[in-house]
Amino acid sequence: MKPARPVRRVAGTAATALLLAAGAVGALASPAVAKANSIAVGQVALGAGRPAVVTAEITYSCDPGSTVHLAATATSLVAKGHHKAVATGTLANKKLRCDARNHIVRLVLHPKPGSVFHKRQRVVIEAAVVTPRGGHYADATKAVTL
Repeated sequence: MKPARPVRRVAGTAATALLLAAGAVGALASPAVAKANSIAVGQVALGAGRPAVVTAEITYSCDPGSTVHLAATATSLVAKGHHKAVATGTLANKKLRCDARNHIVRLVLHPKPGSVFHKRQRVVIEAAVVTPRGGHYADATKAVTL
């Protein structure tokens, strides 16, 4: 019985090494896959017009051939005695370049009826890469002062 134990030990060590190697290959492959479908919020500004729009610089990346779109929402942080202001904007898939590289777009967020944004107002911008079914591949949030 003693000769079988070293054989089992060697076989177990080989199987463990094989699993570790497969895990290392998977870990190395993950960053390349994770690069696509990302989003980040850059500069945010109060635009002109009545009511004033909010513009946001969005950096995005999406997988080649995907049918995603970009969506963003600006929400004012409510001060006592004021109403919450909300503005939204989207960018359709046909206007995106989905090639797994980073691209920058300026997205215009239009206020909902009754919403008003002012200079020096604190807002939170939430942006997402959204699937046709409403799922989010990537999200980003940024708090700024207009």
